[in-house]
Amino acid sequence: MKTHPIDFLLAGLVLGLILALDLIAMAILVVPVSTRWLGDYHVVADTALFLLGYGLISALFAGLLRRCWPLRPGDYEMEHRVFIYWKLLTVIYEFGRGSLLPFTTVFARPLIAKLFGARIGRNVALGGRIADPSLVSVGSDAILGHNSVITPHAITSGQIILREVKIGRAATVGVNVVLMAGVEIGEGAIVTSGAVVSLNTKIPPGEFWGGIPARKIKDIGPSEIRS
Repeated sequence: MKTHPIDFLLAGLVLGLILALDLIAMAILVVPVSTRWLGDYHVVADTALFLLGYGLISALFAGLLRRCWPLRPGDYEMEHRVFIYWKLLTVIYEFGRGSLLPFTTVFARPLIAKLFGARIGRNVALGGRIADPSLVSVGSDAILGHNSVITPHAITSGQIILREVKIGRAATVGVNVVLMAGVEIGEGAIVTSGAVVSLNTKIPPGEFWGGIPARKIKDIGPSEIRS
């Protein structure tokens, strides 16, 4: 993946701004209170709140950028401004997500994904990793297995491909599954463990898929479909 001086400049400026805002908030709102109430132990609370604040400010900043300049699906050359913008959003997301890791229990993962722009329904079990969350939607009652990866981008020779990934209601994505850019999984469909669902693949509702690359194995009977 090509990088240019402007990538380092933009990332440095934005990450520096987020850090500065976090430090200012800590100095004004947190440290005076924690020092008074916790004494010598305030450092522990300050560290935790610093990491939490950095992650939340990162999510707010990324949301503001997306509101002003939405990340649009498409095929873009490496020199295109959208590719530069995608790299900036990715850096903000990775640093922000990293700072929130101490607070990211399995129950909190859908909330973290929502903070960074993913559209997540109710009662979603998220055991995997979402890249480019603003390009991902997951329906209610869906299951994303442990170590599954949803990646709405693909980088080829000289080009980046951005596509939305859509997972339907009550769909099941197994352990270690990889969903590539442009994948759509229909309501109640199942992708078995270890499968790789290729670019732009559409899995209809109520089908069972698996393999590398993933292929249809069978239809799911009414008794096998989760309601």
